[in-house]
Amino acid sequence: MKVNAKMKSLSLAVAGLVGFAFAGSAMAQCPALPGAWSGQVATGGALATSTPGFSGTNCKLDAQITANLGSASAFVRDDTPAGEERYRAQFLINVDALASLNTAQPVRVFAAITDTPSSGVSEVVKLTVFGNAAGTSKSLGILAAASNSSAIGGFVSTAVPLTGGTSGVHRIEIDWSKGTGLAGDGTGSGGVKVWVNNTTEATPSQILSANNATWGGVDSAALGLAQASPSFRSVQANRIVSFDQFDSRRSTFIGSP
Repeated sequence: MKVNAKMKSLSLAVAGLVGFAFAGSAMAQCPALPGAWSGQVATGGALATSTPGFSGTNCKLDAQITANLGSASAFVRDDTPAGEERYRAQFLINVDALASLNTAQPVRVFAAITDTPSSGVSEVVKLTVFGNAAGTSKSLGILAAASNSSAIGGFVSTAVPLTGGTSGVHRIEIDWSKGTGLAGDGTGSGGVKVWVNNTTEATPSQILSANNATWGGVDSAALGLAQASPSFRSVQANRIVSFDQFDSRRSTFIGSP
């Protein structure tokens, strides 16, 4: 596969989750999961496809935590990557159903995973959603596996406010790379750049440097809900988080569809 080529488009609109006979209509049907995905996990959680999707697509992925179990999860998996030392991914997400989400209620919504972990950490980058103390705003948590002295539990972290979406739908893109650390301007390799409702490559919403040279490259990705906190499992049970238009590439900026 050529460098810079699209790794695989798993858009819920174009690859395995499209409506069948009545594209674009309320009667469009969505195929059963996993569809184009490599697999799915729903333990103490539920996955489904529903219509319509976001941004003109026919179908979207709905995930929810349904049981107060430490292992509760509901996500799909893409095994297309193969030791990728640079990995980009983009997806749409709507978390409006998570009412009064607060700081005690984080949940993972995406992870890029390596088959060659370091320090017991296999997620080279993961994204979470959590709220403020008052439960009046939401943020995207960004965690990157790192051996930096500032790392906690094997991760360095930062966050970006989840604002600026359209009708509750947010477009999120990441650019992860393996190396000894990104410079302040985002040059070099080692860490992750993140765009939230921002399709200008030169101005990422956040840059997180991470010395991840001892980790392997990306071998799989997970999209959906996992690692929900006890408070999330208790308060946000059965509330749906929806996803659409997942795309992953080696190094070409995805930006606008």
